[in-house]
Amino acid sequence: MDGDSISLRDCPGVISFIDCGDLTGTRFVCDTRLIGSGDVFVALRGHSADGHDHVADAVHAGSIGIVSERPLSGLKNPICVVADTRRAWAWLKMAQFGNPHESLRISGVTGTNGKTTVSWLLRSILQAAGRQTGLAGTIEYSDGRQNHSSELTTPDAGELARLFRQMQNVGTTDCVLEVSSHAIDQQRCSGFQLDTAAITSISQDHLDYHGTVEEYRSCKLRIAELLKPGGTLLLNIDDPVCRESLDQLRGIRLQTWGESADADLRILDRQPTDQGQIIQLQSSSAMLEIHTSLFGKHNACNIAAAVGMAMQSGIPEETILRGLHSMRPIPGRMESVTAGQPFQVFVDFAHTPDAIAESIETCRQLTSGRLLLVFGAGGDRDRNKRPGMAQAAEHADKVFVTSDNPRSESPQQIIAEICAGFHRLDHVHQITDRREAIAAAVNSAEAGDVVLICGRGHEDTQYIGTREIAFSDRRISQRLLQDLMAGNNSRAKD
Repeated sequence: MDGDSISLRDCPGVISFIDCGDLTGTRFVCDTRLIGSGDVFVALRGHSADGHDHVADAVHAGSIGIVSERPLSGLKNPICVVADTRRAWAWLKMAQFGNPHESLRISGVTGTNGKTTVSWLLRSILQAAGRQTGLAGTIEYSDGRQNHSSELTTPDAGELARLFRQMQNVGTTDCVLEVSSHAIDQQRCSGFQLDTAAITSISQDHLDYHGTVEEYRSCKLRIAELLKPGGTLLLNIDDPVCRESLDQLRGIRLQTWGESADADLRILDRQPTDQGQIIQLQSSSAMLEIHTSLFGKHNACNIAAAVGMAMQSGIPEETILRGLHSMRPIPGRMESVTAGQPFQVFVDFAHTPDAIAESIETCRQLTSGRLLLVFGAGGDRDRNKRPGMAQAAEHADKVFVTSDNPRSESPQQIIAEICAGFHRLDHVHQITDRREAIAAAVNSAEAGDVVLICGRGHEDTQYIGTREIAFSDRRISQRLLQDLMAGNNSRAKD
């Protein structure tokens, strides 16, 4: 989108200008293949490539100036040197779209688990308050009126700017944003500030990207740097890493939630029901009795986070309750699949050891029968968590270890690395084909059992090698259950 000329002198983090007193432009590009005459090239550092190595190509393609993290020799083009080109890029893209974030109240949610659920809960509450609300997250991007499937949990800086502009155009006032650790590290959200933020949990994930647990944890905590002055960070005080991080967050306006006695927003009681659970939530000003269709302790924590964020947005208690009650089901988040079978089937996105353990704990409360678990691990991702996933899965009565999205890795090797984490294998079945694994679990289930299918949740594409195939755990389960019930009915008639 071309518009008014943008001056780099206004960009945060500028260190110096070389061969110019300022650098201005109407279009900024980070891909040399997209450069046209008169564009400004921004050299971004990546994990596999560095834009600084392609500056000559940008000049040859017609770039009139370069934004770089260091002086560059042998160039006649003006250069703006900044501390971090990714941060500059986020600011430039937002400016290029007219700074639409300035008309939005933006709430950001990060954490290893729970981001999507908290985001959907908060959006439902804001909508109940009459606020047109956009959302960007793992399942969908929405401008407040229309939505479409997402590609990344947090869009890149250019897509975020474009989405915010769409929100502005349709009169949206609020935005809920899932903020991934990748997005924080890559400065995708550095072009704007958050009014409020929450950290749901911090355990182990994405070590294939971050390298160490310490770096991953540090990255999550950096969401505090995205807050507006005076903005509030909400923290799950029951999470050990969040509690340990309190000293690092001194100077930040904090509100905590959880079952702990020192939580600012305290979960006093949880009572499971056939339809979900009843939660007693105590704030400094009110006691809320929340009836929800969401099961489990982890969802009580997710609800507390959404309530706390809504209160920070000035939403009254009665509206919060109405918004929680009216929320539509979240695809792939403990999603029930039924065709009249005498046992329960749930599809869940849980793909970390903690999340699998929480899902199993929740399902235990829903049945006096057996718990049958289907799960795998994604290829080309954090291999270190695979044994931990097995240790969490050991609490199921029967386990079917299968493929998730193997990508370029051998599915059999992934399964072997998972199974190395089990202390015993007598209740573990290794079935490489995911459909066959789900079928085996469904066909093994008896009245009163629970079948829990973890890992892919809402996803409808499976990546095997270089192939992308249509695959939805929910749709596969639905068909299998329908076939099972049709066969039972046929035998009953015979």
